[in-house]
Amino acid sequence: MVDEATVRAAVGSMAAADGAPLLAAEEVAYVVAEGDWVAVVLGKEGAPKELLARAHRHLSDAFPGVAVEVRAEGQVYRGGGGFGEGRHVVAVLGGKGGVGKSTLAVNLALTLSVMGVSTGLLDGDLNAPDIPHLLGVHPQEAPRGTGWELVRSKVTPPSQRRRPHERFGVEVMSVGFVVPERMPPMVTSRLLVSTLLRYLIFEVAWTADVLLIDSPPGTGEELQVMARELPLSGAIFVTTPQDLAQMDAERTLALLTEHDVPVIGLVQNMASMTCPHCDEEIDMFAQSPRLAEAGVPLLGKIPFDVRLSVTADRGLPLVLGDPQGPIAYEFAKIGSVVRRWLAERA
Repeated sequence: MVDEATVRAAVGSMAAADGAPLLAAEEVAYVVAEGDWVAVVLGKEGAPKELLARAHRHLSDAFPGVAVEVRAEGQVYRGGGGFGEGRHVVAVLGGKGGVGKSTLAVNLALTLSVMGVSTGLLDGDLNAPDIPHLLGVHPQEAPRGTGWELVRSKVTPPSQRRRPHERFGVEVMSVGFVVPERMPPMVTSRLLVSTLLRYLIFEVAWTADVLLIDSPPGTGEELQVMARELPLSGAIFVTTPQDLAQMDAERTLALLTEHDVPVIGLVQNMASMTCPHCDEEIDMFAQSPRLAEAGVPLLGKIPFDVRLSVTADRGLPLVLGDPQGPIAYEFAKIGSVVRRWLAERA
């Protein structure tokens, strides 16, 4: 166990190259400690991520076995890429609506879980949350308040954080769990989007090592906040092969590049279908070279299969409904590549 005085003393021992204290005593706003966890909140204006990372390393060395997080002006650093050592946040996005991002995010999360990866799934489409429906959860009545305390004067210790839901072995959180299907969430302002997404990432008691975010289409507020404020290890594009869909995806790619978010690769959805009469493969769209020319590697191709939507509407994703089928096999190949990519960056 650690206490505030000991933590403040450890922070005060951090020195710059010239030997001067790296942080003045008054620049530590407050400290919260609970068991083998401690959070240090800096009051230093404009604190760069590098300073948070250095403070984290220093405190982790000073207190072995203690989980450390350092915060400053909305930033949160827990080690590694920001979410924690050996832990990753991955955005599943595409640019254009209707290309199957949510379906892919759900089936990929389940696939990674079966592969032994502790996986979570966050519904990042705040105004059109579909993940509950795809997992067979259908809230019908509005609850009396969400129970989500979005603004607190102090950091929430782990024992008081909201637990994610669990479905088919995957941790899940969504606005759709507290907003009934027939009610509009109406999350509009950038401040509310930022506050809500950071709450769902940092104030939920995730235990998953890999957290997939099902992202909305376009490059609106949610995507801006994700790229700018969340600790993304990487992103996975989902799109159809047609040029129009890849043109929209290029805009999202430009946003990720601007914020130095690595792209793991591209999944082509509805890439082809099998003729029910002759078993020949038929291309559904003309093949656009846009993302390939931009250097985005192809992770896999998901053929058109009406069972994907049928099983989704029943709340039983196809990788569970037909675990030995061709769709599940393709997801297994995609999951293997994603798991290897993340392991190389652990």
